[in-house]
Amino acid sequence: MGVRSVAEARAREALAAGNLPTPLWNARLHTPEGAFLASPDAYWPDEGVALEVDSVEYHFTRDAWQATLRRRLRLEAHGVLVVSVTPSMVRDAPAEVLAALRVLLALGGGARPTRPTVVARGHVQLELPVAPQ
Repeated sequence: MGVRSVAEARAREALAAGNLPTPLWNARLHTPEGAFLASPDAYWPDEGVALEVDSVEYHFTRDAWQATLRRRLRLEAHGVLVVSVTPSMVRDAPAEVLAALRVLLALGGGARPTRPTVVARGHVQLELPVAPQ
């Protein structure tokens, strides 16, 4: 399975170079009752951490930007820790992105008072690094 965007490909490369645990890619997250929440670019189910790469190109309008914020609120309301970055952050400051992910993965893997209440469906597990095509 390929990547959905150049930004996602860069994120995968950065995560592989950063020696992070392999996430689920593009998993569809649902409540335990089955209601759809979101489909983050990367999701670590054991730690309850999501990576969202959001570009201005797709979130340029006020409505699109608010929809992005509502999606993040839904995830956070279900205990998911979210790292939101832009494609340029992944490209220009991958160490900062990796540092934020490491902190949240450590927090998520520890004794959190509330574990995430989401179920991942519809993802494709890819091993890192992804071979270029």
